Amino acid sequence: MSYAPLKDVYVLDCSTLLPGPYCSMMLAEMGATVVKVERAGAGDTMRAVIPGCFDYLNGNKKFVSINLKQKQGLDTFLRIAKKADVIVEGFRPGIAKRLGIDFDSIKKVNPSIIYCSISGHGQTGPYANIPGHDINYQGLSGLMGVSGDPDKGPEFPDGFQVADLGGSMFALVSILAALNGRNISKDPVFLDIAISESLAMWMMPRYFEYLGHGRPPKSKFMGRGPYGIFETKDNKYITIGVVEDHFWVNLCKVLGLDDLAADPDLSSWHKRNFERKRIVPTITAAIKKENAEHWLDLLTKADVPVAPVCDFENWMDNPQLSDRKFFPKDKYRRFPVNELTIDNPDEIKQPAVGKDNMEIYTDLGLAASEVESLKKEGAI
Repeated sequence: MSYAPLKDVYVLDCSTLLPGPYCSMMLAEMGATVVKVERAGAGDTMRAVIPGCFDYLNGNKKFVSINLKQKQGLDTFLRIAKKADVIVEGFRPGIAKRLGIDFDSIKKVNPSIIYCSISGHGQTGPYANIPGHDINYQGLSGLMGVSGDPDKGPEFPDGFQVADLGGSMFALVSILAALNGRNISKDPVFLDIAISESLAMWMMPRYFEYLGHGRPPKSKFMGRGPYGIFETKDNKYITIGVVEDHFWVNLCKVLGLDDLAADPDLSSWHKRNFERKRIVPTITAAIKKENAEHWLDLLTKADVPVAPVCDFENWMDNPQLSDRKFFPKDKYRRFPVNELTIDNPDEIKQPAVGKDNMEIYTDLGLAASEVESLKKEGAI
């Protein structure tokens, strides 16, 4: 694919770990030139924490190293920043300003910059300078409070960094909108992305459901009838997601539960949720009588929302993901819409910090001897 909608966009990624690099990874996948700026000598913490994840997040980028605490390093960064369309940074509030690369400093040298700051709680407010990770943002956003067993307290709900990735997605959307806005204005743009707010935004549909039901306790609000995970005879698991009434009737027919399908007390989604303690044990017992393959076949043919529960040992073998080539043989996908992505070259495993220093800096007009001099001085 050679469409490359962002082929003329130049991005400096000054972020580390997951949220910023995930955002810039998708920008690169859509054709942008992304230069990952790392601390000279040390590099991104993700290199050591999860090396394979570092390769995945950054394998389609170029790499430069800079010591922003040295004047020569800062001056060099500002030279690159003049060329950039977008800067992505993930420092705690105040650190970019202390380093001299905050929005106000950058717009002096690049008055049309799109500057995206991704932080835990945003640049302002009483939590702005409190450190955090995904679990903290899940707690603040309301997600944890409604997750897990309806009859129990808050539970840590997700097997992945849903808050970090939510922040990444809002950063991506905001950057794309700002780039599109260049048709209207060339003024500098500052994007203040708060990870906790991003996840809270994803909670809004559930919040309005909560309000619509009169602010019920979790035990009543989050109770679900035929909507959950069920174990099969062969000790595997399937998911059943029955919300609409016709799916409920179809499910009951397959399971031989015609009496439940005809019960007026179970004739709507809300009624079935209210009666979950009667419904769920009955469905659980029925599903346990046959193997997963049996139920997947029958429920699919009966037009019931069903899917297997995959783990990392078998998800690559799932026929749906395989058919759509989600796992190609040569490299892992970084964006699920092929029509918007380019064929990036194969990534390099654990590229050295500053791997592309010579290329990037000589493109700025520095002589090779100047680049070597900056390296000896510890500026890059």
